[in-house]
Amino acid sequence: MVFRSCLCSRKYQPLFTLHKLKPSSYGPSKYPGILATHPRPVAPSITRHFTTTPHQLHNKQDAPFSETHSELFSVLTKKYTTRQAKSYYRRLSKQSPEQLADLLGSIAKARGYDRDLVRVTVDAAAYWPVPTIHRVLEIWNNHYLYLQLEILKSILLKKYVINRDIVPIINALPEKGASANVMPFYNAALNTCQDLEEYQHMRLIFSMMKERNLRPDTASYNILLRMRLNQEGADVPGLRMYQDMVDEGAQPNHATLNTFIKHAIQRKEWNTLEQWLDLMKKQGITPTPVTLRILFRALCVNPNQPELTRAFDRVSAIVPLSTKQEEFLNAGTSALLDQHKTIAAADLLKTTLGLKTKLSTYAYNLLLRSLCQQGRIESAQHVLTSMITTDSIPEPDIVSFTTVIHGLIRHSDKIDLKQISALYDKLEQQELRSNNVLQSVILYGFVRSKDNKNLQKTRSLFDSIISNKNRAQIPVQHGDSPLSEMNTYNMMMDFYFLHYHKSKTYKNQIPKQVFQLLNEAVEIKKLRPTLVTMNIMVRGLAVLNKDLVAAEKVVELLKSKGVVMDEKTVWYLARSAYRQGQISKARQLIDDFTLPITQPGLKELKLTLNKWDQQPSPSPTPK
Repeated sequence: MVFRSCLCSRKYQPLFTLHKLKPSSYGPSKYPGILATHPRPVAPSITRHFTTTPHQLHNKQDAPFSETHSELFSVLTKKYTTRQAKSYYRRLSKQSPEQLADLLGSIAKARGYDRDLVRVTVDAAAYWPVPTIHRVLEIWNNHYLYLQLEILKSILLKKYVINRDIVPIINALPEKGASANVMPFYNAALNTCQDLEEYQHMRLIFSMMKERNLRPDTASYNILLRMRLNQEGADVPGLRMYQDMVDEGAQPNHATLNTFIKHAIQRKEWNTLEQWLDLMKKQGITPTPVTLRILFRALCVNPNQPELTRAFDRVSAIVPLSTKQEEFLNAGTSALLDQHKTIAAADLLKTTLGLKTKLSTYAYNLLLRSLCQQGRIESAQHVLTSMITTDSIPEPDIVSFTTVIHGLIRHSDKIDLKQISALYDKLEQQELRSNNVLQSVILYGFVRSKDNKNLQKTRSLFDSIISNKNRAQIPVQHGDSPLSEMNTYNMMMDFYFLHYHKSKTYKNQIPKQVFQLLNEAVEIKKLRPTLVTMNIMVRGLAVLNKDLVAAEKVVELLKSKGVVMDEKTVWYLARSAYRQGQISKARQLIDDFTLPITQPGLKELKLTLNKWDQQPSPSPTPK
């Protein structure tokens, strides 16, 4: 409610009347060497690591593009619907790499840097196999680097996030060239590796840079900084780390200071924010819209921090919001939803939906998420239907459908698998495809559904998810992400316990499949078990099947793998011991738990056990 009042206050009123603000420039491009209006010419001696001679491209004297490439121009000018564009991309993907390089290269040569061409190139390349992508890059050689960079970032690196195969990334990195042209490729790869904590791959890329005499630039140092903050940030003060960077020869920029500000916020070091802003001013570095979004995101969930408020006011007086209104508001909405502050998030979404600009799919996905968190599933379904049928709002993506399906599962007393199936049909009609996240959500629905008695169908879905976990999907789409494999095993083990417990045939039988799955996950695949793994096994063995000995053995096994019991684990074990008449064991389990007890069930059980201690001992039998 504090944030709602802030929406109406005079102090923050300018932030929420964004349509009145005048547009302004956001300064030079991050990578001017390759994102200039016309790509910077590269010396003839500079080549990629490929040796093939570039394919000859069309020039302006060829046949008019409007006749030769009429379909491509229909996509470029958005005359085609999304479905028509996807159909065109599929047909286009059947052409040879030489034809693809020629077609897109000729348009790039005629138009120079063009955002619509970047969009179309990336969308088309999503349908290409990796060998085709590499061949096109080879043909283009040192031309159209801005298109090549977007293909690396939007296609190859997204595949890498899922399959962690670094080889296609290495093969796409140019060997030589001006630093401004080639370093964005290396930095994009390093940035993704750092996000995934694939430090061995980072070392490999830095080793390649050294072999190719490529010096790290400021962006490279910023990536290394984030890695160091992740590893040492709790022990080394930020200001000292900043000085170490400068001493090492780095040239800090706005991204560097933004990283330190974000780190200070994560650690709630509010008193250092003014210091970082003072340092920005001293170094002549102007805060950016990113700086403002970082502070706004923090302010949304920490509205009562005066140091944070002062820092936000200071930056908002410098940074014009102009064309970044939606991104600014989305940052706050996302932060509020992460903290489950749904009322404040809904208030902010009203402001976003009132903007007089066309909104992104992401904004509507936040709306769907807000409605689902509030339990307003019917409203969320109406919004999703509107996204499908209404031209004036963006079309849904895989995240839109996943959000609503997850909401249906989480907020329904009785999960309607037919309703989920109908939504899945609509997803396919939009020419989207499922992914790891959605498959896991649907498996979760199967596990939770009281009406699902089909063990074979559920196991088939599980096997399909596990076997396809690393498949690089074509086309690449927003929302694809790696499978949380241990969570998937947890869900299937839970389903076996529940299915056997409810079954008339298997009642009072411990499903041997749970031990097979646990062994496969932990011992064979070396996955890291979680606390959820432990509690599923303990509940299934001790509570549902009354086998306290087996439950304790599993606890010891998972302890050896680094899993620590919580109150729920102790509750399952102690309650099972108590119900079996093992009073001293139940008391010992609770006494051995050193953390404070907050769970009502465990508190009540402890009181009950204490009453046993207070009962008078029986009188000796007279002789």
